[in-house]
Amino acid sequence: MIGRYGIRIGDRISIAGVTGDVVDLGLVRFYVLEYAASGADLFPTGRIVVFSNSVLFQPATPLYKQLPGTHYTWHEAVLPLANGADREVVQKSVNDAVQSVFKEYNRQADWQRAFDYGTEISMKPPAPEQRLQFGDSGAELVVRYPVDLHRAPEIDEKVIQSLLESIAKNGKIASGISGTPKIRTAVKV
Repeated sequence: MIGRYGIRIGDRISIAGVTGDVVDLGLVRFYVLEYAASGADLFPTGRIVVFSNSVLFQPATPLYKQLPGTHYTWHEAVLPLANGADREVVQKSVNDAVQSVFKEYNRQADWQRAFDYGTEISMKPPAPEQRLQFGDSGAELVVRYPVDLHRAPEIDEKVIQSLLESIAKNGKIASGISGTPKIRTAVKV
């Protein structure tokens, strides 16, 4: 519970199948505000889960905690591509839409500085990336982007708005997409 990577109030952890924020630490037990998934986002359930401190020393109960400076997770915008779509135009437009939102909330310097201060590991700051892949209905464009753990719904909404505006502005993009764009979490919790 103590030390460089110990648990502190406000930390997001996953333990024994429960994901949530630590809300209190005691000598004998600690308390976690449980979160549940709703689509790509996590929301508080309103339940407080109580764990004995001894659970941290049981090998069958792994504890997952985000390191300082890595207080983000990854979400994806998935756009199914139509046959014959001008992929380069769609990729550029979608990338520009996500990048414009990312620039608004980008705190790369803060993320990296906090991480570098607490560890000796060198990591590249998170940034959006895209790739083409095959999905159930054919080719898909997937744009993966980092979101702050506590602002994920707000950031996802801005990404959706930016994507919809970009699609509405350019008929070539609209005709290149064969279905409804989706936002999903890239890492299952």
